[in-house]
Amino acid sequence: MADMFSDHGITPKRIKKELIILLVCFLASTILNVLWAIGDKTPVAEMVARLYVVLVIALVFYGSAVILRILYYLISRFWFRK
Repeated sequence: MADMFSDHGITPKRIKKELIILLVCFLASTILNVLWAIGDKTPVAEMVARLYVVLVIALVFYGSAVILRILYYLISRFWFRK
């Protein structure tokens, strides 16, 4: 029975790809936070205090990326069907 589910696991390659995408989203939100802090002329301590905002924005970016990838998959699967 354990062999029945072995084909449906998440591969290490897929996990690595998702972690890289999440890291890129986190870096993008961190860059936005830094630019926002420079624009507001706030101290560095304020940037550290807003780390939870960076995490939320990173998750929003990641969710947006997931939605776009699902849409791309659906469009490419049904639009370019042979």
